[in-house]
Amino acid sequence: MSTSLQVPTVSSTSSSSRPVTPTPTTTTINMSSMLAAFQKLSPSKQSAFQSSMNTVLGSSSTTATTVPTSNTNTSPSLIFDITREHPTPSSHSIRDVYGIHTYILELARNNQHIPFSLLTSKITRRLFLESSTLKFITFYSSHRGSAPTKCHLLDISQFPAESEISIPEWHEAWSRYLRFLQEHASPEVHTRWANHYDILREHPDFTDNWIAILTFDIEQHAS
Repeated sequence: MSTSLQVPTVSSTSSSSRPVTPTPTTTTINMSSMLAAFQKLSPSKQSAFQSSMNTVLGSSSTTATTVPTSNTNTSPSLIFDITREHPTPSSHSIRDVYGIHTYILELARNNQHIPFSLLTSKITRRLFLESSTLKFITFYSSHRGSAPTKCHLLDISQFPAESEISIPEWHEAWSRYLRFLQEHASPEVHTRWANHYDILREHPDFTDNWIAILTFDIEQHAS
């Protein structure tokens, strides 16, 4: 018994049509036809045809070679940048080197009003540097019903009146007073007076209403 082997053959005709690449002969014929047609045109039409072709070719060339560029000149949202800032000095000579004098602490411990004129930079230096020239008064303090105790407190009458301090001195005094509260008062008390100071100093017409603001401030922390 013999078995015949069938070998598949490739058909020379493809089921799908393939595009025909134009040959040089075809291209030459088309160009020749176009040239012949162009020569039959009148001079004015030839000029118009050339002008339109130049426009089309020039537009295509520009479109192909033009590369869009991104706009790099957009303004940033931030005006100030840390890279342009000078480094902060490690120490400042203008910082307060004195702090709160013990005479101020004694007034507070004996529930006495602390005039803000005592917390200005000028008076603070006087307390530390000229303490031997200061006057004191005798005071009898009593804490929670205990027997009165004799002590000597700073006589505040020898200093300028609180109502006469200037705007810069007022800010100096508040800065020291808040540091004083931060060390000797509860966080709630410190926050209460810090908010009070913020409300007053951020008044939109602060300078024009300075006298009224100072009067109100004195009444508040003297009560």
